[in-house]
Amino acid sequence: MLAIALGAHLGTSMKRISMKSGIVMAALFAVSGLATAQSCGQIVESDLRLDRDLHCPDGTALLLARSGVTIELNGHTISGDADSTAINVTALRDVRIVGPGRIQGVGTGVEGTRVLGLIVTNLEFVDVGNGVRLYNSSEAEIAWNSFDGVLGHAIAALALPYSVVPAYGNSIHDNSISNSEYGVLVSGEEGGDAVVAGNAFEAIGTFGIIDAAPYNRLENNRYGYIGVANVAR
Repeated sequence: MLAIALGAHLGTSMKRISMKSGIVMAALFAVSGLATAQSCGQIVESDLRLDRDLHCPDGTALLLARSGVTIELNGHTISGDADSTAINVTALRDVRIVGPGRIQGVGTGVEGTRVLGLIVTNLEFVDVGNGVRLYNSSEAEIAWNSFDGVLGHAIAALALPYSVVPAYGNSIHDNSISNSEYGVLVSGEEGGDAVVAGNAFEAIGTFGIIDAAPYNRLENNRYGYIGVANVAR
């Protein structure tokens, strides 16, 4: 009888421990705010780490909806077709999109509109229409990425006319761009003061850099074969 009673008590205690452990783990997960389950078209409102590849042939794979969020590709690939965008960021600030990881086969890899302080780093962009495309966005850092087989621009920072949001102070550095039609474009009278430095260009169909905004600084970029000109102004 004593053995039975002890066994029952021990079983109850273990159940309580298990329940408490589950509660603690759930609480820790909630505090971390790190989401790991993803699907195409997901709206991202907290830090997210990919735990699988995503293939999204239409629309946008991940749509950022909150400032200060980090997306980690965690070694995975986001892929799609010419009509899809891998990651879209609009009217936010301090968003980070980091590798290692790959964006492949989409129309646009990362699209940012009216974004302040966007960071895109340590990613591979392969066979995309456009790599990173920014509209009226400022103080972005696009660095340490590789771009291969881009049909349009590997990186474009555009200041659209008549916008109340300027585009200034973007830093595009230490990227590798190859086998692409265009390298880097910085354009618009309402934009400028960008730094384009330390990038490597190889097998570019037309221009390595199109410098079409005021007060940009181009420093220590390296050029292999360029179809038309290293720099166009």
